[in-house]
Amino acid sequence: MFNHNLTSNLLFSSFLLSTYSASVLAEVSPKQINFFLSSPRLTRAVSTFTLPNVISTYIFEIEIPENAGNNLQKIVINQQINTEIITFFPEKTKAYIINSPVKSLDINTRLNVNGNTNEIIIDLLSPVKPTEKVKLAIQGRNPLYGGIYQFGVTVYPQGNNPQSLYLGIGRFHFDTRGDRF
Repeated sequence: MFNHNLTSNLLFSSFLLSTYSASVLAEVSPKQINFFLSSPRLTRAVSTFTLPNVISTYIFEIEIPENAGNNLQKIVINQQINTEIITFFPEKTKAYIINSPVKSLDINTRLNVNGNTNEIIIDLLSPVKPTEKVKLAIQGRNPLYGGIYQFGVTVYPQGNNPQSLYLGIGRFHFDTRGDRF
């Protein structure tokens, strides 16, 4: 036995769903989303000191390829969950273009620390153009408990509706007290 009422409800529901999907897609078209055509690359991640509980500079270098299709506007460094949360000093963070000649960049930095989230957000007031390489020097206090600490690096292109791009992990090894003897 065929149920016409059920069939008409299903047809009407699928019509509403397709209409809704089209209206949602119309609100954010691909033309309005800013993204990188070719991915920037995290080329270096290193700390100046590995001793426990000392002030160190965490260096991240990011290269913007020639065919990126957009400028780099914002970088988010996010500490992955570990035994200890690294203390960052955002006011001591610096950014440079390291292609010759080296040029300092104006930046705004802020911390987002709550629960297991520990990230530093760097807004570049002068966007980094394709073919340029940016160096971030973020000051922080090394952990008291050594081991491997990982930081996720996410970049955002210039524009009103940027599509984030996760570049990968910067990995640091910190000594534990007594490791040096």
